Amino acid sequence: MSNAHERWGADKGDEIKVIDYPLNENSQVIELGGFHGLWTKRISQKFNCNVLVVEAIPDFYNKMVEEFDYYLKENRHKIKTENYGISTEEKEVTFAVDGDATSSYLNSSNKVTVKCLPLKHFLDKHNIEKVDLIQINVEGEEYPLLENWIESGLMNKIKFLQVQYHKFGEDYESRRNNIQEGLKKLGFTLRYEYPFVWESWENTNI
Repeated sequence: MSNAHERWGADKGDEIKVIDYPLNENSQVIELGGFHGLWTKRISQKFNCNVLVVEAIPDFYNKMVEEFDYYLKENRHKIKTENYGISTEEKEVTFAVDGDATSSYLNSSNKVTVKCLPLKHFLDKHNIEKVDLIQINVEGEEYPLLENWIESGLMNKIKFLQVQYHKFGEDYESRRNNIQEGLKKLGFTLRYEYPFVWESWENTNI
């Protein structure tokens, strides 16, 4: 286990840091890569905020919706779900399904092809002007997404970014470094960093 993972565990990152944000019942939160919905359940129960969750894999999506229906009855109307992948453009992508490690960057006999849509599609559909917090855990797709959002200016709509980077491709370290520099140039400051575990940024312009 890496030092970053050890520090994350010691600091109770999964319990405390991932939901430690100044949100309220009016906040708009987005989770990309919802899996079974654990993080959204916790953030909804803590803040009763508005949440949009995008999850590509039908089996995961259905399990997630069941969880929300059962555990979040009082908040359920504030949680929107979308059974799509996320990408920089509209396209179809084949994923290797392997639990929470499911990715388009891996090989597996268990595969599913899903439609992917850009973030702007979901922002427009749900009339979201500003994102108070976005969590990204999309098994390698975080690199093209963040590169695109920085270049296009879409990042300027986001107050807090929480992202898990993955070690896919030969240049993942340099891409992560370039994204970090791009965020700084847009006025983001680093809140916490556990390399290739989780890191969090705040847009000081919002």
